Amino acid sequence: MKRQASMKHTKYPLFSGQGLVEYAILIALAVIGVILTLQLTGMTLADLYCNIARAISGSDTCALAREDYCSDDFPTDMSGWNGTTGQWGVANGQLCTAGYGRTFNRCSQETVRSDYVVSLDGANLMRGDGYGVFFRATDVTTRPNGYIFQYDPGYDGGAFIFRKWVDGNELWPPFAVARAQGYDWYNTPRDVKVVVEGNTFTAYVDGVAVLTATDDTYTEGASGLRTWDSTSLCVDGFSTSPLP
Repeated sequence: MKRQASMKHTKYPLFSGQGLVEYAILIALAVIGVILTLQLTGMTLADLYCNIARAISGSDTCALAREDYCSDDFPTDMSGWNGTTGQWGVANGQLCTAGYGRTFNRCSQETVRSDYVVSLDGANLMRGDGYGVFFRATDVTTRPNGYIFQYDPGYDGGAFIFRKWVDGNELWPPFAVARAQGYDWYNTPRDVKVVVEGNTFTAYVDGVAVLTATDDTYTEGASGLRTWDSTSLCVDGFSTSPLP
């Protein structure tokens, strides 16, 4: 007895050429949505992977580690810094200072770059009018030129600002300001990130974009830190890294 011939066509095929194209478009749209969301929060795909991996494993480490251009978690001293003024020092794995001063990361001076991300981990302002993150800075041991992002509770009731430095002096007024009156400025460790790309700079605090600005005066240079007035500040870690 012959077997019944199998049907060559079905009314509802599981996959078809058109169906595969539609699935591919949906997947591509989902990926684009994820990437846009990550950009808005200042998080990279590597950061997302590491967060998921830590949640699953319960570990604080991540196998997909980003390779920084420069980094310092301040284990012993300030040998990786120069152009220093003020009362900076390392104690208990933190870089701390009180009062007026500035200091620049030596590694970021030795290999001059244009585009990068500057990050502060656990920056804790205990008192005073604020601190700043230098980027694209030159002439750091004499009279610095460059840009600075400032976490600045002392500016007009509290603000995030970008300033330009010329020949050792900060220009007035800032070229970008985002007022944040009533913000909880003190005694809370903050993760601060400044993304420097072309003529556009975006600052993030705890993963939230707080200020974006553009300027094309300086195209490359080192990174560092600044404090002023009665500021008391401690930082857990510092790094410069590739753009996301």
